[in-house]
Amino acid sequence: MHLLQYYLLFALISNVLYFITTWKLFQKAGRKAWESLLPFYNILITLKIIHRPWWWIFIVFIPIVGPIMGAIILVDFVRHYGRRSFTDAVLALFLSFIFLARLNYSPKTLYTGKEERKETFISAILFAVVFATIIHTFIIQPFTIPTGSMERTLLVGDFLFVSKMNYGIRISMTPVALPFLQNKIPLGNSQQPQNQTDSYVDQIRLPYMRIPGWTKVKRYDIVVFNYPTDSLHTAIDRKDPYVKRCVGLPGDEIQLVNGNLFINGIPEEIKKDEEQQHTYLVYATEVGMSRKKIEELFGYAVYEEQSDIATGKKLYFFHGLTEEGANKLRELNTVDSVSIFFKNKEDDGITYRNGKIDTTQSIFPLHSGWNSSQYGPLRIPKKGDVIKLTRRNLEQYERIIKDYEYNDLKIEKDKIYINGKQTDTYTIQQDYYWMMGDNRDNSLDSRFFGYVPEDHIIGTPIFTWLSIQGMFENDLFGHPAKFKIRWDRMFRIPNNDVPLKDKTNYLTYFLVLVAAYLAYDYYRGKKKKEKKK
Repeated sequence: MHLLQYYLLFALISNVLYFITTWKLFQKAGRKAWESLLPFYNILITLKIIHRPWWWIFIVFIPIVGPIMGAIILVDFVRHYGRRSFTDAVLALFLSFIFLARLNYSPKTLYTGKEERKETFISAILFAVVFATIIHTFIIQPFTIPTGSMERTLLVGDFLFVSKMNYGIRISMTPVALPFLQNKIPLGNSQQPQNQTDSYVDQIRLPYMRIPGWTKVKRYDIVVFNYPTDSLHTAIDRKDPYVKRCVGLPGDEIQLVNGNLFINGIPEEIKKDEEQQHTYLVYATEVGMSRKKIEELFGYAVYEEQSDIATGKKLYFFHGLTEEGANKLRELNTVDSVSIFFKNKEDDGITYRNGKIDTTQSIFPLHSGWNSSQYGPLRIPKKGDVIKLTRRNLEQYERIIKDYEYNDLKIEKDKIYINGKQTDTYTIQQDYYWMMGDNRDNSLDSRFFGYVPEDHIIGTPIFTWLSIQGMFENDLFGHPAKFKIRWDRMFRIPNNDVPLKDKTNYLTYFLVLVAAYLAYDYYRGKKKKEKKK
């Protein structure tokens, strides 16, 4: 049976049960019994019975918040029949149809009508949760930078607001879930998420749907997306969120030569607010550089120091260094040369762990002979592409066919079967993107996990509202850092091609808006008190 058929069957059974357990309650409220049978219409009548706005019906069908609103309506419904205790609320929520049937067929049940509502702490919290969940799920989601893959464009400890509207609102595919939690309930050992409980019901899923946005993903956008090869979660919207820069669009050709990125044969463009980092190889004289001098230049730096036995000169590997930092080193009298360090072609890009290939840390596709510095050329698939399949290139498209576009793929005696039919071609069903971190030598990105499907795109960062140094263990590339607030990064737009020093600080605007709201709220409260008098 198709998934949509299951949904329709579930909706039909629920509607019939609602009719069987409420038709007398409708009559006691002055309505017709048949009104509890008609889908959608019975919800509108229920809202009339409990004297709630008709437009609440739209919230009932919003994923994630819908079940919360449904619970509010159900509890409010039984309260209009005299069942107003905490126990009644619990029974209505956890034994819904049984409790409703008992009320429906009890001769003692009476419709008590509209009650004087007093806003309680619990009701205020529930409505706040509904409103905040709608904002969080469909409009703007807070996001934290926990790793250094985008340093120094985005720093570890940056707190961002991510817009889900720019590229189009993606409807939640797991509609039954706890609000505000990505995929796990944070109880128990956080270092072993596989042993934690899911925060969503994986068995109930909706198909991928996206409301059109006002822009498409553009080359060099900073993009938040779900990690495609998440091993713990198969529901797309519950995979871990990642943030990288989109360097390749559908149909582009990607290539790295000696660590330098080329897109369609042209060197990449470095955005004005992109502080790209690489590992640099530095040759110095016998005197070399002291740690004190390095700290004077950078404040901190992660580097390794060696000596060349043949020449007696010093050799340094600086990890996570910007071009600006490299130029500072070039100005030193004791430095002979500074260049980007890259892997040679002999490195096959495969990482082993316990004698087995670690696919997470190995270059995509496996056995390509590429590595993170010498990569490609590789064409990014786009919707409508007809791919010629061979045993040689199948590994490149296997995830697309099986995991991202949900086909049955089998190989028997060097023949390829898709959904039971032998074939040597495949038509791509959606667009794909290529994501890379600005900290190029410390980034788990598309070079390792491959293409990012369109249905995995979440949104783009629009605002840095807080930035804290020392928030995570690996802050500043693992270098111990003192806890402090980075005021110079707060209330700025991180993705607008403007250098950090020239970015507008919106703190003043924010404080003015807060002050205006507080003044308005005070004035409104004062007016209400005057009316009551």
